[in-house]
Amino acid sequence: MRRALPRSSRSGYGSAMVRVPNSSTVISTLPGGKLYVCEPLTRDLQAGMRLAGDLRDVVFDDNETDGATRAWALATFGLCRIDVGSLTRIGENIRRGIGKYQGRMVALSDGVLGISAYHGRSMVLVSRCDGTVIKRLRMGAPELVYPLGDGRHRCWSLYHAVATDLDLRSQRCVARHRLPYGKGPVLVGDRVVALCGEREDTPFPNVWNIDATHVIAFDADTLTPVWRAEAPEQSIEVLGRDASGRIVIAARRTVSVLSPVTLEVEGTYDHHAELGGALLIPEDNLVVVRDRVHLADSYSVVRWQ
Repeated sequence: MRRALPRSSRSGYGSAMVRVPNSSTVISTLPGGKLYVCEPLTRDLQAGMRLAGDLRDVVFDDNETDGATRAWALATFGLCRIDVGSLTRIGENIRRGIGKYQGRMVALSDGVLGISAYHGRSMVLVSRCDGTVIKRLRMGAPELVYPLGDGRHRCWSLYHAVATDLDLRSQRCVARHRLPYGKGPVLVGDRVVALCGEREDTPFPNVWNIDATHVIAFDADTLTPVWRAEAPEQSIEVLGRDASGRIVIAARRTVSVLSPVTLEVEGTYDHHAELGGALLIPEDNLVVVRDRVHLADSYSVVRWQ
């Protein structure tokens, strides 16, 4: 299925798609920062107010009485509070100490957010109460963060080939573990599944590409590789595991599912253009696919048995 999006400008940096907890609703922004929510299995779509740039990530207030209605939203040019029900910004845009062009945000506790750039070398601890900066930590900007217990979190930065253990109580990095170069990790049960390969240098200083050749599952606690398989060509990220246990991978123009038994590609969807983003809704065996920003007039819904 293909669904039309409201007309908008063709300028922007590209927006993330985020699933609203305990639902099939997807929240994102049109080029330029206008919020919208859509239901992938229906034609329902609602547009709202603008953020300060394109959406990068959302952390929902699961502990509030209104459930997942209110949230912190990270955009290209700052951090703000939003109401998902009305699709409005309900707080000022916060940039001081955070800056522009941050890429990822994670809830480290009920009181602390972690914000980082896509390939940076630090993570900022930010108060979930008022958005003020608590501390900046020197570490590879994490693509994946999960708790280990005893106040520690493991932060995966495959771009920098390292996993850093953060002790949130002392706000210190207490251990660093070497990893292969890679990208697109996701936590699947007690394993981290990621794309790994060779680092390719570029003409730009401190910037490189990762040629993903394999999909590797690591034990989330010991970091020991559990299984290894060839990655689909031009793979970008692991989206997760579907309802049948198959690993779903997004590539430059395709979405592939790997058999949980043989680890070989079981099926592939070929998109009509390069992917500008993909989001898995695992219980429905469904992926929402969007084109790159200059073609952002629709999104596609991909399903399989």
